[in-house]
Parts: sequence; C-alpha cells; structure tokens
Amino acid sequence: MIKREYEALFEMEDTHWWYLGHRRLYASLLDRYCPEAARGRVLDAGCGTGGFTQWLRDRYRPEHVVGLDVSEEALLRCGTRGLEELLCCPVEYIPLPDASFELVLSVNVLYHREVADDLEALREIHRVLAPGGYLLLNLPALSLLRGRHDEAVGGARRYRVSGVRRLLAQAGYETVKITYFVFTLLPVIAAYRLWSRGETAEEGSSDLWLPPAPLNRALESLLGFESHIAARYGLPLGSSLTALARC
Repeated sequence: MIKREYEALFEMEDTHWWYLGHRRLYASLLDRYCPEAARGRVLDAGCGTGGFTQWLRDRYRPEHVVGLDVSEEALLRCGTRGLEELLCCPVEYIPLPDASFELVLSVNVLYHREVADDLEALREIHRVLAPGGYLLLNLPALSLLRGRHDEAVGGARRYRVSGVRRLLAQAGYETVKITYFVFTLLPVIAAYRLWSRGETAEEGSSDLWLPPAPLNRALESLLGFESHIAARYGLPLGSSLTALARC
C-alpha cells in the first residue's frame, strides 16, 4: 500500500460514508451477538491507520486493546490517535501467546498481497483467540468489482460468502453470522468500476473520494438502514462481506 493511500485513509476514515456505514454494521453485530467480548481483550489484526481501532475503543471501552499492522507508516498514524499498544508484524505471525483475546477485528486485511495465505492467517488469529472468543471479519466481495482502489492498496483477491464460510470452517471457527453489505448501492458501484477500467489514471491512484457533505450523510444513513437488516437477516449480495465467527 503506497504512502498517499495511508494519508487518504487517515483523512477520510472518520468521515467517509463507507467507513461510518461499516461501523454501524459492526456495532449491530457486536451488540447483538457478543457485547461482552468487545469489552474484554481486543486485537485489531491489520489496524491500518487506526480508525476502526479508535472507534471500538471509544464505543466499548475494552479492558485491553492492541493494534498490529505490517506497515510502520500506518502505525505512526495510529499513534496520533492515542493508540498505545501497537505491533509491527504480519497477521500470519502474531508474536503473542495463545488465547490472548476475546475479540479480534480484521477489516479488509486478508485480501492484501502481503497476506500470502489467508487460511494460515485465520488459523493464527484463531490461536490468539481465547476459547469462545470472536472474530469480526470484513473483506471486499465479488471479483467483478475489482478496481483502481484494489490496485492502489495492494488488494489481491475478493471473496464470496461460500468461500469465506469454507475458510472459517477449515481454520476451526463456527460461523455465527455472515452477510454481504452495501447491497443497495451495488448496481452503481458495479457500473462505476466497469466504466473506470477503461479510464486512464495515475499509476497507483485510488478511486476513493469524499462526496459533498449532504450526499455523504445520505449514503451513511442508507448503510445504517442496511446494517440492521444485514445483522439480523443477512443480505444476498454487496460490495463488502462481513462475518462474525466464534472459536
């Protein structure tokens, strides 16, 4: 992931509709299925610039929070958020004891080129989870939607529900809830991604941008509505895929 993408992520992840909408989904899942785990020992495995880590810390006040990322560039920005316990390491090799956490959060990490083996990464996360602990996992969905953002952030693959459910079972998890997300906007996103493939762009540039404030709020509200349906019933398709799994 190139430096300017970390800068863009740091600047937008507390205001952009995509990030705020996903926070609403994560809150719905955690509140419904495992609120106590979110207040225990928590690891953000692939914390990036720390937006989701800070959000979880401020919302749930967990007993202990650790963030890890393979990028020192990202971890420097985590420090500006007041996140103190940070590790620079790959998610496949976490230098912590077995059963260290009640909850692990992993948001858009396993699809990166730097993660050579997503199954091995899931097994390593399973190792550091306490028995009965939870993994909250988010991944980009549907290979049709691959675009400039995937290239800019080093995305190597996208997923479907059936494949993630299989990976979780192979790694020793019980799937509690698995759903697609960003369903209502899927036609627009698909059309834009297909159109943008024919456009020339600066090498390594992303298509992530912040809409005008009224549109940004409307899109966040739309995902807020989706989040309640996704957490309770699940959605049949979407640009994201979210799973809650238990050891």
